[in-house]
Amino acid sequence: MDMNKEKSQIPISNSKNLGVWDLGLGIWDLGFMSPAIALFILRLLLVLLLYGFLAALFWMLWQDVRAAAHVTAARARPLGRLVVVESSLAPLAPGLAFPLMPVTSLGRAPTNTAPLPDEAISLEHALLHLRDGQWWLEDLQSRNGTRLNGEPVTQPAPVMPGDVIGVGRVKLKIEIE
Repeated sequence: MDMNKEKSQIPISNSKNLGVWDLGLGIWDLGFMSPAIALFILRLLLVLLLYGFLAALFWMLWQDVRAAAHVTAARARPLGRLVVVESSLAPLAPGLAFPLMPVTSLGRAPTNTAPLPDEAISLEHALLHLRDGQWWLEDLQSRNGTRLNGEPVTQPAPVMPGDVIGVGRVKLKIEIE
């Protein structure tokens, strides 16, 4: 029972009524601003900070997308061309040009960079690719082989501007920009 007496002797509240917003720290004691106005201003600042953060985030994303688009456009730009020098096929008249991409495939399949409709050419006949600033020609184990300046290509060979690539009954000259 002594415990009950001690509890009843502890004052429940001060003589000063603190209320919900006044914690005795002087935060809302601005004198000229009510707590409702101060909360409104804080909420407004929070919303402005949030919108500012979102705007900065979208601006950075936009800059990243623009940079990626420029890189993609640079990669898609042809680096030269393959010009038909000699062909016994009607669709491949001398002077016809194919774009030279960083990886250019030669063959009979329509999915190749340079589709060559010759029965003597394999579907995936040869590959011309840029590696470390140097162009290389590689035969993809074609049945009739690939020639570079009249010589058979048995392993990847470096290619220079003006070289002539022979596949099937077609000869292509490489022109690098």
